[in-house]
Amino acid sequence: MAQLLQAVVFGFGVIIFFWFGLQLFDQKVGIVTALLAALFVPLASYASSLYAEVWFITLLVGSLSLLDRMRLSGSWRVAFGAGMVIGLAALARAVGLYLIPLVALWLLWPIVRQRSKAAIAHAVLLVFALGCGAALVIGPWAVRNYIVHHRLIVSDTNGGVSMWYGTVQSEAEKVAGEQRLAAVSNLADRQSLALQMALDNILADPQRFLINMRFKIASLYGLQTRSYAVGDVISIDSSGTPVVQNAGEYRLEVTLIADLQYIAITLLAIAGFCLMPQPGRGVPALMWIGLATLLSAITIGHPRLRVPIVAVLLPFAAYTLVLLVTNWHQVWQRLRWRRGLAAIIGALVFLALIVSRQYLPWAASLWSVFSGRAALAQHDFAAAERWLRQAHDIHPSNPLRTMDLADLWLAQGQIDKALAFYRQAAMMEHRSLYSQAMRVLTARYLNLPLEAEAGLAAIDDYWRVGNDVFEWAWEAWQQPIVSNRIIPGDPLSLGLYAGFAPKTPDLDQGLWTLGAARIKVRGTCGNLAVRFQAPAGRIVTFSIDQLNLRQDVVATGKLQEVSLSLAGMAGCASAPPVILRITSPTSLLDIERAPWYTGAAVHEIVTSP
Repeated sequence: MAQLLQAVVFGFGVIIFFWFGLQLFDQKVGIVTALLAALFVPLASYASSLYAEVWFITLLVGSLSLLDRMRLSGSWRVAFGAGMVIGLAALARAVGLYLIPLVALWLLWPIVRQRSKAAIAHAVLLVFALGCGAALVIGPWAVRNYIVHHRLIVSDTNGGVSMWYGTVQSEAEKVAGEQRLAAVSNLADRQSLALQMALDNILADPQRFLINMRFKIASLYGLQTRSYAVGDVISIDSSGTPVVQNAGEYRLEVTLIADLQYIAITLLAIAGFCLMPQPGRGVPALMWIGLATLLSAITIGHPRLRVPIVAVLLPFAAYTLVLLVTNWHQVWQRLRWRRGLAAIIGALVFLALIVSRQYLPWAASLWSVFSGRAALAQHDFAAAERWLRQAHDIHPSNPLRTMDLADLWLAQGQIDKALAFYRQAAMMEHRSLYSQAMRVLTARYLNLPLEAEAGLAAIDDYWRVGNDVFEWAWEAWQQPIVSNRIIPGDPLSLGLYAGFAPKTPDLDQGLWTLGAARIKVRGTCGNLAVRFQAPAGRIVTFSIDQLNLRQDVVATGKLQEVSLSLAGMAGCASAPPVILRITSPTSLLDIERAPWYTGAAVHEIVTSP
């Protein structure tokens, strides 16, 4: 439901993009701006996922439209409205908060050139109206935060922590710092400590910090395809299926389309800024781009800031497109001398940020990769091994090529060899959820609990092991079930359960269902026993897919056991897989420590002869 609401919001958000283009230019540009917004892959991706970017981008574009209207009309009422919208954007993502003082400085800038009392009074009035509008929205949230945390927290407490992460120099420092921060219970105090730790690191080695800023800016503006080129794909498996919900990563084909769109939009927008009849009207958009770039450079350098940057470029790219189609000769006339030089410099800087030699070995290996994958799909293992080894030899530093070989051994049933290659790939890129998850699944099959625990812990350390991982593992692993005991949440049971919440602190063993869970167990001609607990009075339903069997149990609030007979199942002697489904109403478990709507806590499922 929440994802549907976000998709609907951005559907209406396209209208905001139309208004943005219309406000800055004209109706034709507005229509093209809306079309570009609707077709841009990252915007559609974030609109279908539970990220704040959709709300933030929509509000950001709306606020920039209002700022332009305010500049033209000089109305304090429009300034007040713009402040309210920027305030809402700041509540969606705290980076919007820093836009308020920048806009205030922009409004006060005319005072430097026009020292008349009337100009000064009008500029101050606009700044005051802008601040009042923002305060009206942000103020209640800040008051609530003060009441709860006894500190002034205007939006959130991630800024200091993000900045500290951007200065960490080693894994040991990261672990020690995280422990130090975790010991501070007050979120505002934790942010202050993180900020102080970040400043200490910067002052200890300012040159290193400046060098890292350059790399983080390159990461912000770099192509998404680079993740495939260097092998640091995090959430996509070798078939292109997402292991977890991550709107920032796509399968290779979609990534290439998104990057081509990004390059075209940015180059057209650079020309659009230079072609504007009134370049001053592009200042608010440029202020936001500069602010986002700076924040990315001094913090962790999160590439998610790129989507809001590209979003504000759309009307300028649309303007260039409209000019090229309707009056192309004006483009060349306007891009003479200083404007043309500025466009060339801007384009060269952008191209310098996205070009990398790391694409060369990756591109050289692609033909071998595609050929090997095609042979593997046809079960031509000899040809697949030849091609995939060739790809690995061309680009041995890319973990994706190691995963290809692991998939090859897995397809041939050589689980021990597959595990060795998945482990190697995980060592090369520890954030790869696919290699870590396959490490768990292969270790589970080989009954290597320590290996499986290490792989699942690695996933939980970087991401959170939740139902998206459980659902992916359910579909990805189709090997025979070798155990008659399934414990949801246990690494040795991954791939055999889905529909569960992440691990919660109230359970030493097992997981809570999300209302509709399923467990795959080894069949038997005996009984299937389920140990569970649920809030008193809740009706929990147990059913077996292979049998016309359904049993409702009223929970007592304590640990219970229900037994289901599998004796009537056809072919039960051959131990076929059995799917047990557990359904029940849900309620919020714990808004602070476990904010999920859960049904029943399943401790274990055991089949007996």
